[in-house]
Amino acid sequence: MAGRELTVDSTFLVALLFATFAGLSTTIGSVIGIFYKEPGPKYMAFTLGFSAGVMILVSFVELLQAGIESLGFIYGHLAFFLGMGLMFLVDISLPHIYILEEQDGKDSSNIKLRR
Repeated sequence: MAGRELTVDSTFLVALLFATFAGLSTTIGSVIGIFYKEPGPKYMAFTLGFSAGVMILVSFVELLQAGIESLGFIYGHLAFFLGMGLMFLVDISLPHIYILEEQDGKDSSNIKLRR
C-alpha cells in the first residue's frame, strides 16, 4: 500500500468542524453554569427561552426541508408558513399566564386563566 495517498473529503471536514463547534459550545455552557452560582429568575428565563428557541428552530428547519422535498418549493413554503400562522392564532386564542408576570398588581400564582 505504499504510494497510496489519503484524501479527506470536504464534507468530512465540514462535519468535523460542526461537531467540534457543538462540543465546544457545550463545554463553554457548562463552564458558565459552574461559575454562575445563583442565577436569578430573569437569567433563567432568558437562558431557557433561548435554548427553547434554538430547539424550535432546529425542528422547523427539518420540517421545512421535508416539506420542500415532498411538496415542492412553493407549496412547501406555503404550507410551512400557513402552519406557523395557525399556531400563532392558537397561541393568541387560548388563555394563558406567564410565570413572574403580575396581573393588575396581583401575584400571578393565584389568578384564574382568562382570555
